[in-house]
Amino acid sequence: MSLSAASPVSIPTGAPEGEGGWTREGFRAFVDREVAPFAGEWDRAERTPSEVIRRVAEAGYLGALLPREVGGAGMDTATFGVLNEELGRGCSSIRSLLTVHSMASFAVHRWGSAAQKERWLASLASGETIGAFGLSEPGAGSDVTGIETEAVADGDGYVLHGRKKWTTYGQVAGLFLVFARVEGKPLALLVERDTPGFTVEPLRGITGTRASMLAELRFDGCRVPRANRIGGPGFGTGVALSVLEVGRFSVASGCVGIIQACLDASLAYATERVQGGARLREHQLVQRMVTNMATDLRAARLLCRRAGEL
Repeated sequence: MSLSAASPVSIPTGAPEGEGGWTREGFRAFVDREVAPFAGEWDRAERTPSEVIRRVAEAGYLGALLPREVGGAGMDTATFGVLNEELGRGCSSIRSLLTVHSMASFAVHRWGSAAQKERWLASLASGETIGAFGLSEPGAGSDVTGIETEAVADGDGYVLHGRKKWTTYGQVAGLFLVFARVEGKPLALLVERDTPGFTVEPLRGITGTRASMLAELRFDGCRVPRANRIGGPGFGTGVALSVLEVGRFSVASGCVGIIQACLDASLAYATERVQGGARLREHQLVQRMVTNMATDLRAARLLCRRAGEL
């Protein structure tokens, strides 16, 4: 294996070219131009500029898993994984935008009614509407069976009481996939940002992915029409689990990108730093360390690729 920092992607990526001409090289060029140089600045500011979200949307990435007939990119799962990897290499916060938006979009596309698809899929695919995932609670985490947010049936809708925490990009999302309990059974609801009784409070001082604009969601008598329900009471468990599969694949692929970025930085430093009269990359123990990193990276990449192919 070459230890030259001049070729930071010397490890075979094994990335297929997806339908529609999506390639790792194209994703990488976007990240190197629009994301990686500014990631530290966004992290310190604890925000993602709106123009950056717009550029991600214009690139077609927010509609990654949605079909072309609704304006989506129509990516296969393996290609979606490569996109997440490259975004994760540049900025985990931007990768997390793709994660939660894709989760909300997937729920509408997979489980939504015809009316819900007609109303929201096109705007989700274009990025005009940003989607967020409202499951986690202080006392339950992402365990859908342990949530305490309550939805009470009332006429042609539901009245929500409760709160959600650590909602990624909740500060800017326009549509929230929210899970609540109806008579003890999990229910999935689509809640629009301007719904009366629904407030969004920014969370700051987060340890990592600080530009992911986390928020706490509060529901105080928030009335949601029955038309915004995905399935019936109890169906929320299946919706949550299927959507979490999308999220976990996205996060895992993004973490492969983090490993790649760490390896790239290590190779660069090992090339520049001189110790004992030789560059670090020329020391056998350093070569062994870097080789182990490269081996783990390749294994992780292949594991994620295989998951995307299943």
